[in-house]
Amino acid sequence: MGSRIMHAIIANRIAEKLCIQDKTSFILGGVAPDAVHSAEKKGTSHFYAGTTKNYTRRIVFNSFFQKYKVHMNSPFLLGYYTHLIADDNWLSGFFLPWLKNRIENDETIAPMYYNDFKLLNAKLLHHYDKEQQLFSLLNQEAHIVDIEEVSKENVLEFRKYLFEDMLYPEQHLHEDLQVFTFNQIVGYMETAIEKGTFFIKQLSHDKFISKI
Repeated sequence: MGSRIMHAIIANRIAEKLCIQDKTSFILGGVAPDAVHSAEKKGTSHFYAGTTKNYTRRIVFNSFFQKYKVHMNSPFLLGYYTHLIADDNWLSGFFLPWLKNRIENDETIAPMYYNDFKLLNAKLLHHYDKEQQLFSLLNQEAHIVDIEEVSKENVLEFRKYLFEDMLYPEQHLHEDLQVFTFNQIVGYMETAIEKGTFFIKQLSHDKFISKI
């Protein structure tokens, strides 16, 4: 799945495109599904369906919408919705087609994969957030909705990890990625931004949320 920083940047860019006023709540919603710890809880928070064994694994983001549609004017819940959309892209575009196979069949891949995520924190923040607006936004007051899958306490506790992700050594900007390419990740993120924006506009068009 995408990293914390990827999701925060994706959410911030969608909020900018849609002129969402409460960006802080939207961004925290955009990372919220990852704010629980166990694999079982993450499965629930991501609205997974199907299994990898029979190639039916997917994220049913419409199930989240159906469950919380009467509350979908909440920027936090809209951000959460975009996280699920972005992770479904990752699942279908990266993990299931090739990454899962490589991790399971080449023990050198997983450490390089996690190291790439560390390097990408630096590279993506430098690319998308040179003015360090994310740090400022994440320090502001948020209106977090306590939902069954992720508690408000989970989200507030999780925020500290985002701040840690933003503290990176200069050398990470220059080290080469080993598993991914930078253009590949930017393409994934830009598609997630476009798709998340599209689906929220659809909710507005269908009058499930206030006009955007």
